[in-house]
Amino acid sequence: MQYGNFRKDGKEYIIENVATPRPWINYLYNEAYFSTISNNGGGISYHKYPLHGRITRYRINDVPYDRPGKYIYIKDDDTGEIWSLTWQPVGRHLEAYRVTHGFGYTRVTAKVEGIDSDVLFFVPLDEQMEIWKTVLRNDTNRIRNLSIFSYVEFSLGHALIDLINQCDDQHFNRVYFDEKLNSLFATKTYWVTENTGTQQQENKAWDQWVFFTSNHPIVSYETLRERFIGPYRNEQNPIAIERGILSCKDTDFGNAVGALHVKAQIKPGDRAEVVFYLGIIPKPKFEDRKTSYVRKYHDINKIDAALSRINDKWKNMFSHVTVQTPDESTNIFLNYWTPYQARVAFDVGRVASFYYWGISRGFGFRDMAQDTLAVTIAEPDRAKERISLLARQMFRTGRVYHHFYRDGQGETTRHCDDPLWFILAVTDYIKETGDFSILEQVEPYVDDGEGTIRHHLASILGFVENNLGKHHLPIFGRGDWNDTLDYIGGDTGGESVWGGMFYVVMLNHLMELLQQIDDQETYQRTEKIRDKIRDAVDRYCWDGEWFIRAFGANDIKIGSKGNKYGKIFLNTQTWAVISQISSRDRLLTAMDSVKKYLDTKFGPKICAPAYRDIDPNIGLITRCVAGKKENAAVFCHPTTWTIQAECMMGRGNQAYTYYKKLLPNSVDSDIYQSEPYVYPQYVTSDEHETAGMASHSWQTGTAAWMYRVAIDYILGIRATYHGLLVDPVVPSHWREFSIERDFRGTRYIVHVKNPDGIERGIKAVYVEGHKIDSNILPISHEPMCKVDVMMG
Repeated sequence: MQYGNFRKDGKEYIIENVATPRPWINYLYNEAYFSTISNNGGGISYHKYPLHGRITRYRINDVPYDRPGKYIYIKDDDTGEIWSLTWQPVGRHLEAYRVTHGFGYTRVTAKVEGIDSDVLFFVPLDEQMEIWKTVLRNDTNRIRNLSIFSYVEFSLGHALIDLINQCDDQHFNRVYFDEKLNSLFATKTYWVTENTGTQQQENKAWDQWVFFTSNHPIVSYETLRERFIGPYRNEQNPIAIERGILSCKDTDFGNAVGALHVKAQIKPGDRAEVVFYLGIIPKPKFEDRKTSYVRKYHDINKIDAALSRINDKWKNMFSHVTVQTPDESTNIFLNYWTPYQARVAFDVGRVASFYYWGISRGFGFRDMAQDTLAVTIAEPDRAKERISLLARQMFRTGRVYHHFYRDGQGETTRHCDDPLWFILAVTDYIKETGDFSILEQVEPYVDDGEGTIRHHLASILGFVENNLGKHHLPIFGRGDWNDTLDYIGGDTGGESVWGGMFYVVMLNHLMELLQQIDDQETYQRTEKIRDKIRDAVDRYCWDGEWFIRAFGANDIKIGSKGNKYGKIFLNTQTWAVISQISSRDRLLTAMDSVKKYLDTKFGPKICAPAYRDIDPNIGLITRCVAGKKENAAVFCHPTTWTIQAECMMGRGNQAYTYYKKLLPNSVDSDIYQSEPYVYPQYVTSDEHETAGMASHSWQTGTAAWMYRVAIDYILGIRATYHGLLVDPVVPSHWREFSIERDFRGTRYIVHVKNPDGIERGIKAVYVEGHKIDSNILPISHEPMCKVDVMMG
């Protein structure tokens, strides 16, 4: 069943059948104010953190789901007809609605009861508020008298406390209407800043006031859910709207809501512009700012200008890399939707979505380190800020918080991989910018004193030295990248073969950096550790056709042909290639085994066969249903590494086959269910009856990695310390493609021809018409540099 398509130029996704299998959402936000919006008006709003700064409620996995949201109801005062300007929550006139998700905005149009409606949702770049701009046009030959009701349900502060302690927490809600300012204000007199459910009483109030207002005079208002919805009802049929009037009562307890009622009389052919504004004002600035703030965007021209600035922001973001390939879907995703998703994940921190409540954990260290890949090219200053933030989550031993909050709180675990992702973030930034000065930047440790970024890198080296087991491989602890291999080796932890490969890759990055700064002493120390791990993997971990995944208790092999389940794992084949840890023959055999034993019509499985018996000596993966999540799903994040590995082996056809399989619009939406314009965390594999069903969309490292793997390895234009390396690995049917990429102040315009239809190989490189002897483009000091590449 077809639900929607990209606009021809790829810059919007248009949903024409809004009864999608699941809510298909978008993110509207700036640096401090975040909002999600689905195709049917569901979503949350929060200030800075979804746990501590929740503005509105959202009940994940509710029945019906995608409730509550940001709703606008219409009641025809003459006929009594009621509908909503998004298909839900009223749920009538399905065929009348159309939703357009763009970059930083969502538009919902409809034609119901002779009224054409257009609602634009967005968050201005410079203010902590969201705008719902509504245009109503009378397409009948009679005057229309309409009541317009806007509605949100408040959370007001700590979202977890609001969820688990509602019976007590709602006694601290305060909502009142200010007639002079034509605005409703809400806050909470009690606020918890701990990161878990707690009985600790911090004796302070939430530090924000919420406001909800309109550019039209408010006729009536409501502050309590029970009065608005009514008993034994829901958002589909609120009793207050049937009555046509709200109570106009403030509240000092209960389930707080904001409901505003305005009226519009529209002559035939005329239109009314009704705007609702939801936002926050810090309490210390409340009295000084409230008047100007609630009225700031009452001028419609200011709203249009604010939207224009959002469009300019994303246009600039996308402009730093543009591609033109023979495949339209590839162009749409690489030019727009993949960098968009990657940037959203970077900014949101992977903590809030349709699937994640944003209340169970903080920001993931390795998540945020990898997500720097999304912004290093376009906004290196943001990557630099992120590196500084990550450095502040490190202990002198090199261990880091696995999850952390920006207020200094965090959680330590025994994951063996977390610290080394910091090396990737630092080296990728320096290659892109040439800014070695970051190494001398001083940041505090969590536990003791401070040190430069260079000192932090040395601390990680110490962590590696102290975290190797009997085979000279990383001690698993409570997991590596795969969190569900959390009891390998029992309480003491087994050894991670993937971790060994990963350590080699990151230590290689570190050694390359140390060469650039001529630190021979640390280089030799790093090389010694790297060689010990590399040799151990090649000596102990080859299983005949592939590399094993781990050693468990008593040296039991995990990911071996001798196992009943989980015989082969994806990551130890792909990272064997990325680390170049063994002979080419072994690496080719390992990647052939990926295709033979793991590949499906939806992409390669993370392992196979799926576990179907619980094994407490392996962990959570064996408790998960077969074919989903880490238990043999097509896990999208590691598939990006599969594509990189195939490119490194020179197999462009196979790399691009995996790339195309994973494109979100490549599977029928009734099977896929998740949004067809962004990557999910995983796709159910052929080991489950719901094969092809995707889940956990948006907040995944897939987008950042897929973007960079496609640019750096398929199109083959990637940064080095000395210039841009040109090394495309493409499908043989691509006879030419082009890419424009900004690098250190120069716009490189690269045109690649492939007349013989090969997958890899360069015959000649011309820079401004002059042939060069290398495939590393020299750093230019001109604003533009034209490059022609002939494969052969």
